[in-house]
Amino acid sequence: MDAPSNRLTDESLRMWMRRLGPSLIALATRICRDRDRAEEVVQEAFVRLWRKPPDAGEPAYGSWLRTTVTNLAINVLQRERRESALPEDVAEPSRPSATTPVRILERREDLRRVQDAIARLDPDKRTMLLLRLNESMSYEDIARHLGVPVGTVMSRLNRARLALLGELDSSFDAKTSPSHYDINRYREA
Repeated sequence: MDAPSNRLTDESLRMWMRRLGPSLIALATRICRDRDRAEEVVQEAFVRLWRKPPDAGEPAYGSWLRTTVTNLAINVLQRERRESALPEDVAEPSRPSATTPVRILERREDLRRVQDAIARLDPDKRTMLLLRLNESMSYEDIARHLGVPVGTVMSRLNRARLALLGELDSSFDAKTSPSHYDINRYREA
């Protein structure tokens, strides 16, 4: 009996792994906040691709893999419900205008607050923000990636931003006024 026409060859699968593996691991790492888990998630996605590739063929593999990795990573978080820090490789944005030691410390503290607030968000909200901010995906790209309408992406992102701002407001102590904090200094969503 002949194999289905959309079946991957060993060489084709290796090519897709080389081509998309690193970016998929990076995506899963940002969602899971654990490199080992991320590698397991990506491996599972490639196994699923091997077993049953999308009917649309090779042009759909990239999008299909990103969606599968995103969903698997969220599932890992929901199953494990563990609290951990964001990856240490999250880079601090550079701002050449602020060079005083006090300003550098303030920026580091603000960035830590943002990272901590993002870590406290539920996986769905965190994923929406990471796709928009870290992956620089447009609303349309996120909609295609998640298989939802653009309006849904816009409302989910809005809820995620509001949740993040709520987390940031709750992280300030009595000496620090939330009105002095501007999240847009760091990332424009």
